[in-house]
Amino acid sequence: MCPAKPVRCLEAVNSLPSPSNARLPAAPPRGSASPFPASPAAGGSPGSRRGGSAVPPGPRRKGLWEKVEAARQRQEEGLDRMDKAVRSFREQHPSVNMVSILSLSLPELSRKLRDGSLPPEHVFYAYLSKALQITRETNCITEYMQESETQLQQARPPGKPGLLYGVPVSIKDSINCQGHDSTLGFVKNINQPMAEDSVLVQVLKRQGAIPFVKTNVPQSLISFDCKNLIFGQTFNPLLYTRTPGGSSGGEGALIGGGGSILGFGTDVGGSLRFPAAFCGICALKPTGNRLSKKGVISGIPGQKSVVAAVGPMAKDVESLALCMRALLCEDMFSLDSTVPPLPFNEEVYSSTQPLRIGYYETDFFTMPSPAMRRAVRETKKLLEDAGHTLVPFEITNVDHVTYNFCVRGMFADGCTSFLKKFEGELERGSVGTFFWLAKLPNCLKTLVSWIAKPFVPRLSSIIGSMRTNTVDELWGLHHEIEESCHQFIAQWKKLNLDVMLCPMLGPALSIGYPGKLSVAVSYTMLYNSLDFPAGVVPVTMVTDEDEKELKGYQGYFRDWWDRTLAKAFHGSVGLPVAVQCVALPWQEELCLRFMKEVETLTLKKNQFVLDPSWADPRILSALLCGSAAAIVLLKRLGHRRIQQKMEEARRARDLALEQMEKAARRFKQENPGTQTAHILSLPMVELAEKLKEGSLSPESVLYSYMGKALEVTQEVNCVIDFIHGCEDQLQKVKKQKEKGLLYGIPVSIKDHINCKGHVSSGGLVKLLGQVKEEDSVIVQVLKSQGAIPFVKTNIPQTMINYDCSNLIFGQTLNPLNHQKTPGGSSGGEGALIAGGGSILGIGSDVAGSIRLPSSFCGLCGLKPTGNRISKLGVVSPITGMYSVTGTLGPMARDVDSLALCMKALLCDEMFRLDPTLPPIPFDDEVYTSSKPLRIGYYEGDGYFQPSPSMKRAIQETRKLLQEAGHTLVPFAPPKIDYVVDELFTRGIFSDGAAHLVDCFKGDIVDPNLKSQFNTYRLPALVKRILAIILKPIYPRIARDLNALCGVGSAKNLWDQHAAVAVYRTEFIAKWRKQRLDVILCPALGPAFNHGYAGKLFAATSYTNLYNVLNFPAGVVPVSTVTKADEEELKHYRGHYGDPWDKRLKEAVEGAVGLPVAVQCVALPWQEELCLRFMKEVETLSRGRRNVDEEAGREGASHGGKRKALTKQGLEMVFANGKRGTRPRGNTAPVIYLPSALEPPWLHRDAVVIQQPHMLTSGKMGAHC
Repeated sequence: MCPAKPVRCLEAVNSLPSPSNARLPAAPPRGSASPFPASPAAGGSPGSRRGGSAVPPGPRRKGLWEKVEAARQRQEEGLDRMDKAVRSFREQHPSVNMVSILSLSLPELSRKLRDGSLPPEHVFYAYLSKALQITRETNCITEYMQESETQLQQARPPGKPGLLYGVPVSIKDSINCQGHDSTLGFVKNINQPMAEDSVLVQVLKRQGAIPFVKTNVPQSLISFDCKNLIFGQTFNPLLYTRTPGGSSGGEGALIGGGGSILGFGTDVGGSLRFPAAFCGICALKPTGNRLSKKGVISGIPGQKSVVAAVGPMAKDVESLALCMRALLCEDMFSLDSTVPPLPFNEEVYSSTQPLRIGYYETDFFTMPSPAMRRAVRETKKLLEDAGHTLVPFEITNVDHVTYNFCVRGMFADGCTSFLKKFEGELERGSVGTFFWLAKLPNCLKTLVSWIAKPFVPRLSSIIGSMRTNTVDELWGLHHEIEESCHQFIAQWKKLNLDVMLCPMLGPALSIGYPGKLSVAVSYTMLYNSLDFPAGVVPVTMVTDEDEKELKGYQGYFRDWWDRTLAKAFHGSVGLPVAVQCVALPWQEELCLRFMKEVETLTLKKNQFVLDPSWADPRILSALLCGSAAAIVLLKRLGHRRIQQKMEEARRARDLALEQMEKAARRFKQENPGTQTAHILSLPMVELAEKLKEGSLSPESVLYSYMGKALEVTQEVNCVIDFIHGCEDQLQKVKKQKEKGLLYGIPVSIKDHINCKGHVSSGGLVKLLGQVKEEDSVIVQVLKSQGAIPFVKTNIPQTMINYDCSNLIFGQTLNPLNHQKTPGGSSGGEGALIAGGGSILGIGSDVAGSIRLPSSFCGLCGLKPTGNRISKLGVVSPITGMYSVTGTLGPMARDVDSLALCMKALLCDEMFRLDPTLPPIPFDDEVYTSSKPLRIGYYEGDGYFQPSPSMKRAIQETRKLLQEAGHTLVPFAPPKIDYVVDELFTRGIFSDGAAHLVDCFKGDIVDPNLKSQFNTYRLPALVKRILAIILKPIYPRIARDLNALCGVGSAKNLWDQHAAVAVYRTEFIAKWRKQRLDVILCPALGPAFNHGYAGKLFAATSYTNLYNVLNFPAGVVPVSTVTKADEEELKHYRGHYGDPWDKRLKEAVEGAVGLPVAVQCVALPWQEELCLRFMKEVETLSRGRRNVDEEAGREGASHGGKRKALTKQGLEMVFANGKRGTRPRGNTAPVIYLPSALEPPWLHRDAVVIQQPHMLTSGKMGAHC
């Protein structure tokens, strides 16, 4: 879209095809100013440079200058080598037409290289020659990668050449290349060559590209200029008095000048888009995790408020598309398993369907220059004339986004991380006044902010946003950003938009101004905060009229920044102006398609370049006594109100269950012939088939499960609400023309997942009465697939527990043994499904909350990768916490049911309702594959010794898998103590558990949670003192107490985030080194006795590891506890012999006949492979019939013989505070299950466990 030969100030100015009223200013004579700051050796005065010095005078300072000079010398030597290589090539190939090669677009060049009509050597040396010329003029290249010449000789692959075969590419300084520095403009990083290429560079090489130079950046990357002390100032190739933008400014200058055809940069506030707009080229900032950032150095590691991305820069949009097509390949997905495996969608990019485009001309924070506003208006008209629909979009609260999300988000540690990078450095000039503002202590920031507010409100807000945040405040900010993103998407969808057209800051600012104008990033940083893909396309040039209109520019605030911005824009006639094109997350192809449309239409239009009485003791005594009395009175009144709310909730639950009972009874009376037992016996896949073919009606299935759910909840107290809208959903389902994959399937929903018209209590009284106005996304998708959500199920208070009890609805029991917990926090789901009252349930998991109930109740459950299924519309007690990843997932009786559910959920409706999800549909080919697997396994994690049955389950399953032809390889999870203590516990309680403790304000703590709560609410000092005391005796408990103190600051939280990323990389590297497909490992079990889960939170080590790693993990029951296991348990000592080991032994006692599961794990985004492995384990376990004879002697046969599991009475605690004990002599009833409901762990000779009956008091609402 730019002319073949971009205009530079030293040549061909007069040949520029441009509008008649546009002119390009003349350039200053080359050599009039050096790009480098003068060193002392050169006679310059270090103190005279703007920003002064961060290093005291003396030998150390001299040593730093010597490093700088050495780096410059290497830079110059590299350029000399480039020059020699080019001259040598020209001498040997004098007839090569380099001008012709440089005129080719990337797609044309790639085509000629791949078909052999153009040798790679010709292309390489043509661009090497041009790059040398451009860097001599603009100072954009920092390092020549001489190994590129070797790669060139080995370029021709034995098979089909890659999409970028023979294409020379330039790489931003901060992107790692093996053997080369990634300095970020810091002297300390000189002579620190990288050990390996970044994933991006590896993929480029595998696609045949030849990285040949690294390009300049501003010091720290936190600037949109391009200057550092080492390599100096980079100039704009279109006008040397202008900045090329930043932080990818070296790339912008090199590509804008024609010295590279494709380059790669990073973007955390516009760092791809500014250089592209300022230099008249195109660039794409993808969604943050679309391309791998592994091996890319971040300006502020661990910061997650503003999302960074890696992306391409090129002369035209087709080149960007070709690049994305090449990068989104299997190599990218295998080298970085955290990247969603989304290949390039050619159909979307090549579509010609008219678009519905939102647009705005200003964000009302940074007033657009006249040229910026005109660029949007002209582009809008062109798009309308081409048949697209343009809709005004009201952009709001950009000031709040800029101050609170972006500035506060990036500098939430009070700028500590940012300032630390400058320790020992020689210059800070590139970040201008921002550095000095950042350096102010918190108290001075607050004071200066308060003083400046009446006069300079923007400065006041920015300084105020740079103060130090607590972890709790930072989590709150993360949550606010998430909410803002979903509100923005809701506004977008309300207008039914496809894409957005908006301004891009421009034209290029004069050198030195970006450091004074940090607020001017509002147009770009918005989309880093939202994490939307955004690209820029140059569409026009600054005209004389724009320049005249600029004289009246005052800005919206009329402050120093507005006046400075006007000066920075002045004198820009002839420089390019761009627009910004935006799409929803993961829609890079649609964004590129829109950019291409803008580019095409623009090219058709024109060609261009681009308050003393208080001291009285009597008064104080009276006040203190009165206050104490008031506190006691208020506390009693508060408790009374809480009790009233809980009683109201129980009455509401009882009424709902009565409605449910009436509905089920009515149907049974009207349809006496319904074969309820047969319906309840069918596996879900078979049930779904019969429903779709019409041999079973949705009514018969819904009311059969409704009746069974009532039976189960009367036994175990698992259902807390009847979703009354299920009968309306039933009628809607029957009218659906196209039957969804879950047509007519009744589904149970965990309490905290929003259902329209119902409460999501989280087990907390404060949330009662807050009726949700709409369904969560997952419930909407279930309904769209024909499913019928019919009940909500119980959870533990706050969900930070793997028991299942709260003071509102009471204790849920395990249907297999009422003395045992069903697990948690999705315990209500586990109990209901295991009891036969639901065939499919949806739970959540942040430490094992799907997998533990599944393990304890003998079910299958899947915890997917964190962002595979939408969490929009789900209530969480801890919001904005990113250290440990929570997710939603299915629970069912068998693996095929989980697979069918995932297949139904991973649909276009899910991706439409929540565009923040990567749109990866279910891969049935992977799930149905029969290829032998290479399986890593371990029997214990080294933190908690597995119970005898857990260990045996792994051993038996391993043997079955080996006999089936799979390869089993021992695997040891690295540094498990470190993971549990530092990454999980310190991560999930980064705020010292303050957020969680705050949840209990206005609530009464459930007795099962008291042990945890009392520990959490201890002051940090007390926790540390206790840790010191306990360390010599109980080191594990001491470490846990230390970890519960949290991280202490936002800076430390970012360090913790970075540590999680490093550990994930190490774990995946070990996985890859052993060439594993999946991992087989223990699942905590068997089910705990009541009251122990709250005392053994750290025992989730087997499951929480995979929340820290964000790997998909599922559980499959494979065996039952035998008498031999119980005998062996008597000798259990654990790894530490501390109180936790003793409690674990007590927790799992008395479990003969209960199920034991194993855990199956895959790499991120590989849910289908995880399910396939789970299916294999399930099939082999079901096929095994030789169950330990000890289990048979302990229980009754499958024919129905009975034997009491225990003679001990079961103490019950009722919600009204009364206690009751089951008399010893009573005969307890058995829960009978139809034969087809036989779980996989219940084999022919296994035990049928007798259940001690649950006591009731009046209606079932009295269960506790």
